[in-house]
Amino acid sequence: MESVKLKKSNALSVALRSTADEEDDEGQRASNPRQTKSDEPRTRSQSPAELNMLNKACKSSSSLLLRKRRVKRHMSGISSSHSRSLDRQTLLRHRASPQLQLSDRQWVRQDLRRGSIHVHDRLLAWSHPARPVLCTVDSTAAEIAQRLQQAGGKTCSVLRLNAKSYLSTDMNGNCDGEYPLRHLHTGTESLADQPGDRLRLLLLEKDHPYHQQEYDIFTHSEANVDRTSPQDEDSMKRFAGSDVETSSACDDLSSGARFSQHRDSLSDDMILGTDASAFDSSAAEGLDTYGSSSDELELDCPTEPILPEPVTVEAESALAVGTDPPALGHSPDSVGTPSNSDSSPALYVQLHGEAARRLGPDERPLQIQNDFLFKLGFKDPWRVQEEGMNTELGSLLRFYAGKPHSIESSERIQLSGTYNVRKGKLQLPVNRWSRRQVILCGTCLMVSSVKASHTGKMHILPLIGGKVEEVKKHSHCLAFSSAGPQSQTYYISFDSFTEHLRWHRQAAKMVSQRISSVDLSCCSLEKLPPNLLYSQDLTHLNLKHNFLPADQTLLQLQRFSRLRSLNLSNNQLGSFPRHICSISTLTEVNLSCNHLTSIHPDVGSMTNLQTFVLDGNLLCALPVELGCLQRLAYLGLSFNEFTQVPSVLERLPAVERLCMAGNKVSVLTLQTFRLLTLKHVDLRLNQISSVVPDEPEFLRHVTQLDVRDNRLTELDVSVFPRLEVLHCQRNRLTCLRLRGCALKALYASNNELQELDMSPVASNLTYMDISRNCMKSLPDWLSDSKKLEVLDISHNNIAELPPWLLCSGSLRKILASHNQLKRLPERVERPVVEVLDVQHNHLVELPCNLFLKSESLRCLNASANKLENLPASSLSEESSSILQELYLTNNHLTDKCVPQLTGHTHLRILHMAYNHLQTFPASKMAKLEELEEVDLSGNRLKAVPTTILNCRRMHTLVAHSNCIEVFPEVMQLMEMKCVDLSCNELSEITLPESLPPKLQELDLTGNLRLNLDHKTLEQLNNIRCFRIDPPPSSFSANDTAGGPAVWSHGYTEASGIKNKLCVAALSVNSFCGSREALYGVFDGDRNVEVPYLLQCTMNDILAEELHRTKSEEDYMTNTFLVMQRKLGTAGQKLGGSAALCHIRHDPTDPAGCFTLTAANVGKCQAVLCRDGKALPLSLLHNISIKEEYNRVRQHKAIITEKT
Repeated sequence: MESVKLKKSNALSVALRSTADEEDDEGQRASNPRQTKSDEPRTRSQSPAELNMLNKACKSSSSLLLRKRRVKRHMSGISSSHSRSLDRQTLLRHRASPQLQLSDRQWVRQDLRRGSIHVHDRLLAWSHPARPVLCTVDSTAAEIAQRLQQAGGKTCSVLRLNAKSYLSTDMNGNCDGEYPLRHLHTGTESLADQPGDRLRLLLLEKDHPYHQQEYDIFTHSEANVDRTSPQDEDSMKRFAGSDVETSSACDDLSSGARFSQHRDSLSDDMILGTDASAFDSSAAEGLDTYGSSSDELELDCPTEPILPEPVTVEAESALAVGTDPPALGHSPDSVGTPSNSDSSPALYVQLHGEAARRLGPDERPLQIQNDFLFKLGFKDPWRVQEEGMNTELGSLLRFYAGKPHSIESSERIQLSGTYNVRKGKLQLPVNRWSRRQVILCGTCLMVSSVKASHTGKMHILPLIGGKVEEVKKHSHCLAFSSAGPQSQTYYISFDSFTEHLRWHRQAAKMVSQRISSVDLSCCSLEKLPPNLLYSQDLTHLNLKHNFLPADQTLLQLQRFSRLRSLNLSNNQLGSFPRHICSISTLTEVNLSCNHLTSIHPDVGSMTNLQTFVLDGNLLCALPVELGCLQRLAYLGLSFNEFTQVPSVLERLPAVERLCMAGNKVSVLTLQTFRLLTLKHVDLRLNQISSVVPDEPEFLRHVTQLDVRDNRLTELDVSVFPRLEVLHCQRNRLTCLRLRGCALKALYASNNELQELDMSPVASNLTYMDISRNCMKSLPDWLSDSKKLEVLDISHNNIAELPPWLLCSGSLRKILASHNQLKRLPERVERPVVEVLDVQHNHLVELPCNLFLKSESLRCLNASANKLENLPASSLSEESSSILQELYLTNNHLTDKCVPQLTGHTHLRILHMAYNHLQTFPASKMAKLEELEEVDLSGNRLKAVPTTILNCRRMHTLVAHSNCIEVFPEVMQLMEMKCVDLSCNELSEITLPESLPPKLQELDLTGNLRLNLDHKTLEQLNNIRCFRIDPPPSSFSANDTAGGPAVWSHGYTEASGIKNKLCVAALSVNSFCGSREALYGVFDGDRNVEVPYLLQCTMNDILAEELHRTKSEEDYMTNTFLVMQRKLGTAGQKLGGSAALCHIRHDPTDPAGCFTLTAANVGKCQAVLCRDGKALPLSLLHNISIKEEYNRVRQHKAIITEKT
């Protein structure tokens, strides 16, 4: 027997997000560079008139050539065999995407400091491909943006920022103007001695003599480049020019993705959650296909500031703006957000389809891209360079020339346009229709004449509590009315139904609000929209996940005299915004995740503040002025840098909750709680290793204590006389002392507890979880807890349960699985238990009166025991059993136990898989009419009882791995969804004329004698998931591999806690040869699209990476990362988990051992059974792993785990 050597791939902590990848058609790597001739004739200078005529002729002829080439490329691209994005929407578009030509790629590959970024047009990102820009790691965002502006709108051309290398002399005095390429021949072996961050070391060497650069711009397009003519002699001497032939490819995949979440830094855009399948879903929206005349928000359009006259609100205005209304700095048809501080061009970066961030002038886009790919998992610098040249990198990382346009966020900021407007009643002839400028922003409707809009004069109509109605007598007309006894009405006639619908949708949201609130979160705001300042009645303002700085921009917030709630979390404040301290009406402020290092003393002036959230910052101290906030009831300090409880809390009598999770507290000194009035103390995820006690009389106010995920080895909470709830999970506790006077809930799982010390008795205890410890028996004092309802003692070493357990008048749920139980208490006296879980023990029998006495029992799980029989359900034909779920899988049950089931007439779920059943009498099945799910797999059944037709609610029948010869008549049940009859002895099947309408899955694999006619196959092919073995005459992959496969496989599925499985499996017994194998499982959580996409393509990607990746340690990691690109927006919106195992054999060593490489992402795991024990091959990425927790904390994430 050949041995198997195990090898784990580097643990992947990235989630399967979206990105498409169209693999580069490398072609031949050798290309003769074009050369210039010294005797080339020069063209004479021409007059402007001649140039004008020549330009027109060239444009006309080039446009025709361009059309022909595009059509040719488009048709060839559709039929090409290149791998495309798996994104369904992108596959339908087939848009031409400019590809880097071989000369461009060779120029990039000559130097690791070179690379390519793809820049999208901010308005045409979803209808036009990105523009490749060749540059170096020293190229700044300002330089690239300026070159793009100079190059104009030639989106199909390649822009090259050339680095002019200064001449250098070698040791022999020879002058060479080219960058030496000696390192190209060394390969990755020369990097072996580099530290872990080798990419940054290679790319950030600024003192190298060859990297003193200045830039030239080279654009090559089909319209203005002669492929046979020489270019600039100096440039052609250094590199070959860029061809402009672009091949048809799928364009970017995250088109129009709604901004759902933002993190402050580029590194923060890595997946921070511990569950790879947990992602925020975002809906894709493209540009408006109807073409509206309404002025949508162009979020960074610079407008020429117009100095307005003093703003006056006319008498008929429905709202008095005040004596100091905001001046209009923009024309009314300008965008809702202010223009940039300067009109210079800028680049924006977007990661994973989230909010786009403006790059600073000195930031380096290529370096940002390289760092992102390196942190994502590509460790080889050459591979990072190649991935950067991929044209479909957009759903991972995308650059924009200007702020990208988003209809969804634009509508939330402002709608504006020029329409026909009428004021007052339509019946009055005095009121006439007039062309007016209309703006919908904040909570108001603003109407002004086109001329007056430039001077700031307008009518303001508050809409909170008002009405917006359709006017049936006029097409595309809406009536806007304010609230109150003196309400006014404006009728607005729109130019199209699209505009009418858009305005109606947004206005309806405003008028339906009970409070005056505005949500401008995730809108990429850098400044406040000017027209928002007219919403003087605003009370709640949400500005989270934007890019607002703590400068004079926030000074305008003082105009909202009624503002009560302000959310500025996840912005770019950097320092405390002291301007908000003068807003005396504020009662709630959220400044989380803004990299704040201190709080300004002016915070003491916000005397009405009741909620102050400062989570996810860099705070280590609080000012004493904070003690002036006598009304403050909630203070969030989680995930900061505090090493102890701030003393200023002693001066805050209204604060009842201490939220300091995720700080750096190592020693908990209870004396600091003496003068505090805290009731809830949250200190989870700190570094607490010891607790310094205090006298109990000083700690009487604390009722809840949370010290989860710390480093405690012992804990004495008896010093808290009124403690009601204790959370101490995931510590290292061996000793726990409790006081039971007021204790109601105890959560102490995942420790090393062997005993619990309780004094006095916990008479009020209702919930107790001591699972996953080292308990050998239950504590004696537990019998006196007469109010205990839930008891979880699973995953311990308990061999016997106390006799009183099944006599308790309060226990409703008993979880005692995965212990050493050999029997249950025989004494059963009318317990109220509803759920009894005793799976994975050593039970030989159940109490004989368990079902007779347990009248409340609804769910029993006794799987994975040694049961041979079942207790009686009743003593007569009538039964009082209300049992609904019965799990008896993997026992020793025989046919004689089946009659005992008939008394459970309310049974809905019955699992009896992997027992010793040979028959299931039809008369017994007939009495179980309420059955919905039955699993009889792994037995010796020869038939499914025909009386199963009495179970009208049946939706799942699993009976694989039996000896069934006759196909059951389950297809006549209208609720049937899943039928699994694989691995039986079926020879034919009989189907009704119409299949059940809800049928989703039918598995008939493993029935070697099954023969289906054409009509039956055609009927079954309509099922979404239909599995059947291929006919023996079909082409076999094993024949091409040179012999039969060494490996075999099987699989099973179980619903578990979910009624629907979104799982796909990959099994290739002969992978790249008869002695290799590939197995994987993919879980989409609640979507089936991603698992099926992974199932279809993962093996091809792995086969390609085996040949492409030089390091054997990285090929599996790169497979997962490339799969990210393949998933496209499907992965970005849906996501999934995956585990992959590759078994290899060295062909040069026939007698050698096999190597198993495993990798996983998310919750999917790989486990090897060796000597009867489970050997995990993968890691479950959560915060219980130190490396994973440190990675999450490094990105300033807030962990909201509640379990």
